[in-house]
Amino acid sequence: MISLIKDKKLSLKPLILPMILLVIAFNPYVESLEFKSPAIYMISHYLVYFSGIYIGYNYFRGGIPSLIIGLIPAIIWHVPYFFSLGAAFILYRAVLEITLFLGGLLAGSSIRYIRFSLRISLFALWMLGDSALAIIFIVSDPIYSNAEYSFSPYPPSSLPLAGIAMFIAMNVFLAYVLSKYIKSLVG
Repeated sequence: MISLIKDKKLSLKPLILPMILLVIAFNPYVESLEFKSPAIYMISHYLVYFSGIYIGYNYFRGGIPSLIIGLIPAIIWHVPYFFSLGAAFILYRAVLEITLFLGGLLAGSSIRYIRFSLRISLFALWMLGDSALAIIFIVSDPIYSNAEYSFSPYPPSSLPLAGIAMFIAMNVFLAYVLSKYIKSLVG
């Protein structure tokens, strides 16, 4: 399903960025903030998943099965009930972070080896899905809050900032992807 890329010289340089992102996401201070702020919680999701993607892309070779399995954690942890479990309980948060990282690793291992049209489609679906979730947060829909799940640490009033943070994160990643694509076209 997934194998180490053997046809290129491996370097540790591609590990620098994901390691920095993981240190930002996995430290006691940020973990404590995630119990109070859905914006920090969502940004941490991005950091962990994209770290996995980056490492998977640079070091491993996967296919459609690893891509599908890699997308599952990103979808499951954004279902309101599971989102709230990860927000409220450290044990679920640990499972969330491990599965998001591994999911990113599997998805990243496949990106280089799937059709360009599928890459574009998946990117567009991600942007659409996260935009919808960001809008749900911005309008303070209670489905992701303690109004719906009493164990959730987030009141509906805390959600709009998370939606705004998501739009910012998505646009930063979009700019990164477009710059890489344009750079590949130019030279």
